[in-house]
Amino acid sequence: MTELTRRLVDFVQENLVPEGDDLKVDETTPLLVSGLLDSLRTARLLNFLRKDVGVPVPAAKLDPDNFRDVATIAALVRELRSV
Repeated sequence: MTELTRRLVDFVQENLVPEGDDLKVDETTPLLVSGLLDSLRTARLLNFLRKDVGVPVPAAKLDPDNFRDVATIAALVRELRSV
């Protein structure tokens, strides 16, 4: 697991999994299907990506396909870093 992937997994586990839920997040946990990403949690994730990771996500990339799981988000971040 890359450092970016680990940071994303940790963020999702600590900030998006509801308290009391025993879900253990990994890079392939389906974020949308599982209900972990709703509009408020997506905003928190986007803020984390912008402030802590240093990669703002442009509106054109706000597609559910880019936020399926941590691996997909990590790929999006790598893509945006290379632009």
